[in-house]
Amino acid sequence: MNCPKCGNEIEEGSLYCTVCGEDIHIVPDFESEVEQSMQDTLDHIAEELQDSQKADTPEKKQKSKKSIMGWVIGIFFLVIIVLAGVIVGAIYHMEHSVEYQMARAAECVGKQDYQQAVNYYIRAQELGNTDQEVGFALADCYYAMDNVGGYENQLLTMIDGGQLNQNQLERAYAQLIQSYRARNDYQTIDSLLNSCDNEVIRSTYQNLQAKAPEFGFEEGYYQEILPLKLSSNTAGSIYYTMDGSEPDENSLVYTAPIFLDNGEYTIKAVFVNQYGLVSDVVTKRYQIEIQIPIAPDVTTASGEYSSPTMIKINCEEEDMIYYTMDGTTPTDESTRYTGPIPMPLGDSIYSFAIIEEDGIVGEVTQRTYSLRLNTDITVDIAMITVYNEMLRTGRILGYDGYAGENGIYQYQFQYPLTVGEDDYYIFAELHVDEAGSSIRTGSYYAVHVYNCVCYKLLIDEYGSYSIAEIL
Repeated sequence: MNCPKCGNEIEEGSLYCTVCGEDIHIVPDFESEVEQSMQDTLDHIAEELQDSQKADTPEKKQKSKKSIMGWVIGIFFLVIIVLAGVIVGAIYHMEHSVEYQMARAAECVGKQDYQQAVNYYIRAQELGNTDQEVGFALADCYYAMDNVGGYENQLLTMIDGGQLNQNQLERAYAQLIQSYRARNDYQTIDSLLNSCDNEVIRSTYQNLQAKAPEFGFEEGYYQEILPLKLSSNTAGSIYYTMDGSEPDENSLVYTAPIFLDNGEYTIKAVFVNQYGLVSDVVTKRYQIEIQIPIAPDVTTASGEYSSPTMIKINCEEEDMIYYTMDGTTPTDESTRYTGPIPMPLGDSIYSFAIIEEDGIVGEVTQRTYSLRLNTDITVDIAMITVYNEMLRTGRILGYDGYAGENGIYQYQFQYPLTVGEDDYYIFAELHVDEAGSSIRTGSYYAVHVYNCVCYKLLIDEYGSYSIAEIL
């Protein structure tokens, strides 16, 4: 059978042309059968007429005419009934054919009659079409009609239906989120993604969500300082409070770890992303009780001293003890104690503390000392002695320390020190470069506190001191 519109051959049993979409009416086929039936009946009637003409009586002729009229009337009504049944059957078949509804929908889309196409797509779904692409086609029709509500509701219905494969699900979310973004409805996007249990989808659009801040430490009890870190899933700002109040955009802005020392803390934090979406508030409680290292055991007692003395500490090898000489609390940037310290002349205040690797400063031990030697030879006199000895040996050429091609040497007082049984003033030699910077040469000189004789100070690999004459 050929299409009456485009002339292409139509597959047997099809209700429309697959090329142009023209409906195929079944009625003509039935009418041909009826015509044939009518022709057979008329032929039969003609035969009877011929037979009746052979009879001579008028009564027979009259009966024959009545019989023919009855046949004609009966056939007419029979044809009407058959035609009505065929038409009703064809209409019923089309109304209940998914294939027909889809063909008509495609034809309407081609004509941009989207409302009618919507009707056909919906009818196809009612008839049991489960192809999810029909749902997308229906959404496209709503979109073409600028029916935003219908478009978004259709996509939501498909997502909630749970029948989409992964690719279709990603496609539905992409179209729906694009529609929300077109009207800056980021709050609905956030709600949509929060209710989504598909990790691929959530990961893809995480920058559109406002997830609650994540805490670097679980709440609870700790015996150390906590460098508490807060993090968010995307661009935005984290606001927090430490007094239990609700955080908002007027609260503290998180920019660096929050150090929690001894005490109890209630930290509340909220995240506001770049689109102004506000996350849920997260509350964490911490109790910090730090075990502070005990104060160092400084064996050299505070007091007044008249001879060189070493300040000593009784400590374990692994202890990291730091000290200051101005009474301030030591930090890990202060001078580290590595062995006995020569007590300086005059008055001094030493503060010692153990500082652990995590920065915890222990209790402080403080000592005050006053060292004054019973001699008339001062540090200044001893320094002149050193310079005189260096001039004598040719180490320097003048009291300014000039040494010719060797540059300049200077001598700096360090501390008084007992070597053997005698007391000495110790001086370090420094070399000064052209820029004025000085560096120790490693040479030390000792001037006897009571007879003002200058010696070379020697230090062996074990840290023991001895003196030698300067030749």
